Amino acid sequence: MSKGVTITLLLLLATSRLFFQPLYSLISDCDETFNYWEPLNLLVNGFGKQTWEYSPEYAIRSWAFLSPFAFILKPFNWIFPQLDNVWSFYLVRFTLGLVSFIWEYLLHLEIATSLSPTSANIWLLFQVFNPGWFHASVELLPSSVAMLLYLISIKYAINYLSRDNYSSFLKSLGTNFLAGLLGWPFVLIQSLPLCLHYFFNHNIMWTLRTAFDSTVLFITVAIPIISFDSILYGKFAPVSWNILFYNVLNASDESGPNIFGVEPWYYYIQNIILNFPLPMILFSLIGLINWKLWPLWLTLISWVLIFIAQPHKEERFLYPIYPLITLSATVGFHKLTILFNCKNHHNNKNRFLKLIFTFVSSLFIILQSISRIVALILNYTAPLSVYFQLSTTEINPTNIIQNVCTGREWYHYPTSFFLPDNMRLKFIKSGFNGLLPGDFIENTSIVNQIRTIPQNMNNMNLFESDKIIPVEHCNYFIDIMQPIDINQDSMDPFDLQENTDWKTIKCSKFIDVDNSKILGRTFYLPQCITNIFDKFLPENKYWKKIYGTKYFNYCLFEKIEGQSISDSSLIESLTSKINENEAQEININDEL
Repeated sequence: MSKGVTITLLLLLATSRLFFQPLYSLISDCDETFNYWEPLNLLVNGFGKQTWEYSPEYAIRSWAFLSPFAFILKPFNWIFPQLDNVWSFYLVRFTLGLVSFIWEYLLHLEIATSLSPTSANIWLLFQVFNPGWFHASVELLPSSVAMLLYLISIKYAINYLSRDNYSSFLKSLGTNFLAGLLGWPFVLIQSLPLCLHYFFNHNIMWTLRTAFDSTVLFITVAIPIISFDSILYGKFAPVSWNILFYNVLNASDESGPNIFGVEPWYYYIQNIILNFPLPMILFSLIGLINWKLWPLWLTLISWVLIFIAQPHKEERFLYPIYPLITLSATVGFHKLTILFNCKNHHNNKNRFLKLIFTFVSSLFIILQSISRIVALILNYTAPLSVYFQLSTTEINPTNIIQNVCTGREWYHYPTSFFLPDNMRLKFIKSGFNGLLPGDFIENTSIVNQIRTIPQNMNNMNLFESDKIIPVEHCNYFIDIMQPIDINQDSMDPFDLQENTDWKTIKCSKFIDVDNSKILGRTFYLPQCITNIFDKFLPENKYWKKIYGTKYFNYCLFEKIEGQSISDSSLIESLTSKINENEAQEININDEL
């Protein structure tokens, strides 16, 4: 029976990682788009948006991190030239999902061997029904890849802690070195507790030898990565050091991570609650009492405490410890089930209670996880479906570049892989007053594209006007159907619906976060269940305050060929709106 459960869980895991996640998972962070998908599109298709991080002047993003994906996509596009660019996007996601599945399977085998087969199956269940892992494992981010690499690091760490295997200790360090040097140096601290364990349990000579071997291993991993980045940037470029220097050593009020926003101390607590079912969180706290795995638990606790202390917080900063949360929950759940065992193995009452506890806990985890994942897909994936419409647009035979414009919705742009070769993303004036991405130069060698220092870039998030274009240069426009700020936004989507010069191509539902209740935007409930609540609790105001969703349309507009928006018509439209608002204010004042 245990083998049948294992096969079922592995099939569910493979289906999720290789099908559902690549196709339906959202892009949760614009940093993923502009700092990773766009440079990758440059390597593959020769164009893309450029952030200041990729300017050779700063060089805090690694081309070595992106190169393996480019080496996959280039032959793929050569073999299947008839496929749209967007399929490269899904191939990368499929690759990440495949890597996740293989490494999860390997860690599952190690847990079965070093802990127990039952624990291994529990771990698989927690991995399959894991909302955080659902989107994080297919995101093109160093923190996501570090999370995947840490699966292997944990596998070797468990092997070392169970058998005092010297080779496994070095392999655990090596995979973590790779994650840190490929672009996110902060994950290197994950190996410190394991190093402390080695130091406490071995004599000084063995410790010195291991320290020497670890140093050689670190240098072996670092040299090719730093060399690759330095060659492309055209200067010495230790990207991991540059990241550390900018974010920690040289951070100030004018530059550094805090200028991009700060969050309260409980921000990460909220994120863990959203990304892991509640029983799993409780089980993970219980699992921390397993002393044999204390280096891993110390890594988990110290990571959370260190990042809670940082003012600038982002959900992706927690990704590297997601495997530890699941592992700790597995250990905690297994310990609780052991409590139902007794010396009399035929005690039917205890066996029945254990069965009920396992069933109820598993059902709660499965239902909460599915509810969260479905909510993410339904509420936040409209940009993917709308921009996908552009990916299938026929390319103009004259190869005239078409401008796809967006304003206030710039940060929901998925990637230029969704655009045909003759389309480019452009920004128009909106209320955003920070630094927008620019464009990599085109029609030159890839080396020149990477080495050219872009104009008007800064590391202080200061607005630069050359990153926006006039609205009359737009061929397509994408926005949410919400009223604009006429003093800041330069194009009104409601006007385009009535304008004969434009036509609506596609609209998809997108969550109206400001007007939706917290449970409504966080979890999905079938309509039949919400109808029951509405029917039997019509006067329950508390339910109405916590659950309810509202949506607006996320729309793509196309300018009809040969038409343009004149400055005079735009000014006339905005002026009329201003006059209407002023007239309303005068009427209100007269009434008062």
